[in-house]
Amino acid sequence: MVLALHVLAWGIAVGGLPRLAIAPAGTHRITLVSLPQRVVAAPQANPVAAPKAVQMPAPPVAAAPRAPTSPRARALARVTPGVRVPAGAGGARRQPAPATRDWPVYPTRPPPSATLRYALAQTGVASAAAGSAELEWRRDAQGFSLRLATAAGERAPREWQSTGTFDAAGVAPLRLVERERGRDRRSLGFDRDAGRVRFSGAPGTPAVARGAQDRWSWIAQLAAIAEARAPRGPPPDHWDLQVAGLRGDVERWTFRVLPPGDPPPELADDPPMPGQRAPVLLHVLRATEQPYDLRIEAWLSPALHHLPAGLRMSTPPGPWSLSLWRRNP
Repeated sequence: MVLALHVLAWGIAVGGLPRLAIAPAGTHRITLVSLPQRVVAAPQANPVAAPKAVQMPAPPVAAAPRAPTSPRARALARVTPGVRVPAGAGGARRQPAPATRDWPVYPTRPPPSATLRYALAQTGVASAAAGSAELEWRRDAQGFSLRLATAAGERAPREWQSTGTFDAAGVAPLRLVERERGRDRRSLGFDRDAGRVRFSGAPGTPAVARGAQDRWSWIAQLAAIAEARAPRGPPPDHWDLQVAGLRGDVERWTFRVLPPGDPPPELADDPPMPGQRAPVLLHVLRATEQPYDLRIEAWLSPALHHLPAGLRMSTPPGPWSLSLWRRNP
């Protein structure tokens, strides 16, 4: 201790009191950091380079898919399960629109006004029933009305009425109403300008194409197509129609034209119109694609401007069927 005091005293005598040195400002410290693999570095918004952290090497780990970050991206991911929607401008990359069917537009010549009466046979209800039906078709410069009324056995009378106009694609229904005992039960309506159809008993407004028909107006549209085609020679092998039903369905109905043959027994005794030969009926078939699809056979009569002389509908393999056979005038 005495020696230390002598050294200190000697230092003061030689150089004076010692000055306290201040540490230089801006001292940097380098730290080694190991980041977890699930952390993804966010992109720098500032273009000025920032000091980089030194990352310790780690075994490669497969990165988990990045979840969509915007409501639109999440919605697309729900619509297309199993397909990753990458983030981009607006939160998601624009997906290509699904392919849509290019519906054909046929030349048409709507038939003149007529009232046809049919014998009706129905199965698949409480018991097989026989009755009658009336098809009333009215057209003028303002539009059309097609009304089908049925009465069979003990069932309450039912009717369907389709009303609308005409356009470049032919018959253009605007509203179809189903009635029972004179009261409206279900209906559908077309918005032709928007290309949509609305249903009274089903949600949504599906898109429809030009020339779309309802569950009964197709009779007039098919007659108009066949009537316009008749002077040009043999019909094509099929016609495609888009048809909306009262239960909220919009389907493709393909009517295949079958080779001429003998009419069914229910039409064999139908005499020709006065002054005309017995017409060769145009036999068309809408075959089923899935079980319980509506199967339709129609015999279109040139003498009736291709309105049906006979109509047979069923839902195989189900027992339901409904047949209409034109009564003698």
